[in-house]
Amino acid sequence: MTGYVNGVTSHEHLAPPPATALEGVQPQDASKFDRIQHVREQMAEPFDPGEIKWRVTATSTQQTRNGTVKRGQLVAYADQRAYTDRLNDVFGEWGWTRNYVVQVAQNFERVTRQGTKNEKQSTICAKVVVVSTVTIHGLGSHTGVGEEWADDENSATRAEAQAFKRACACFGLGRYLYDLDKVWEDLDQYGRPARTPNLPDWAVPGRTKPRPAPRDRDVAQPRSGLIRTEVLAQVKQLAGTVGFSLAKFTLQKFGGSAEPEKIGFAKLTTVLDKLTDVAKGIERLRTAANAIGEARYAAICRELNLVSESIDDIPDRQTLQQLVQKVEAETGGRPAAPVANGSTRSIEDAGGSLLQAARKTANATGRRMAEVISEASAGKITLDGLKSLSDADVSIVESTIQRLNQQTTN
Repeated sequence: MTGYVNGVTSHEHLAPPPATALEGVQPQDASKFDRIQHVREQMAEPFDPGEIKWRVTATSTQQTRNGTVKRGQLVAYADQRAYTDRLNDVFGEWGWTRNYVVQVAQNFERVTRQGTKNEKQSTICAKVVVVSTVTIHGLGSHTGVGEEWADDENSATRAEAQAFKRACACFGLGRYLYDLDKVWEDLDQYGRPARTPNLPDWAVPGRTKPRPAPRDRDVAQPRSGLIRTEVLAQVKQLAGTVGFSLAKFTLQKFGGSAEPEKIGFAKLTTVLDKLTDVAKGIERLRTAANAIGEARYAAICRELNLVSESIDDIPDRQTLQQLVQKVEAETGGRPAAPVANGSTRSIEDAGGSLLQAARKTANATGRRMAEVISEASAGKITLDGLKSLSDADVSIVESTIQRLNQQTTN
């Protein structure tokens, strides 16, 4: 275990700061309360936009007319030098100190995904854990903890910065960064954001616009927070299933935004219902198209003036309905080839119905969708494992849906 203060080892004691370290903040005759209040305002002031950087925390791939587009979820952060500069500006170089305690914790299981199939791989690895204590003389101390996997050559530096910034946030410095929404942007060939997101007015220094109050959905529907992340994941999954144009149409029409992350919980549940219906229509279309053959299906698409036969070029629900009606009318009673389990229902259709039933049960009971699905399927199906199911699992999914519907009815 190692400890050090402001970059020097802990046994090298620094001279104590003068008792008047805070006197430069306000005139000497100002009350202590006024000085502290002024310090709070200085610490809460946002960083200069030039200090803000964006980290990619998640990625997704979307199919568009121009090909595959990779997008990333971005989170705003500031380098620890920005924090140090602010502390020096407010208190002076001798008006504050920081202390670090570093240790290595062994035998943690680390799960990663490898290869083109994104297969899980489990390894045993150590963690570097850093505890940082920031002390502002005359005000007090706060502590923050940072941790990184030890197999990263920069793990100590990353954990140190994380711990230091978390301790500073307890004083209000950089705390506003936690309130910034995560945003999605296109990524370039190197996995970097193609453009820099714009900061809201309240996150820019000198602006007078107040920070927004908590969203109505967070106040009126407290249980929504338990499942919003899960609903959002299902919306994204269905958006990829129904194609680019239909997904964009549904998101904008019923959610008010083409980006699911910006849609409130109430509208997001409506979007999920509509996307589920659209997914069923797409499955009907595929079944009928297989029955009449590619050539005839392409001819019908041309009759409706579609750009191509791709589902990405179906612009809206009305066009989808027209296309399904025309193609099904051409089948002449020709059945589609049954799937492996003897049912003509696809796993995509069954999976969408399962998510809808699980969401209703979760809303009624205040539980998580993952728990609801696992219990109703007796552990045979998990929320994360839905993507890996095949048509052979349709019967299990359907029986799970029946049990969920019974729970809601009862």
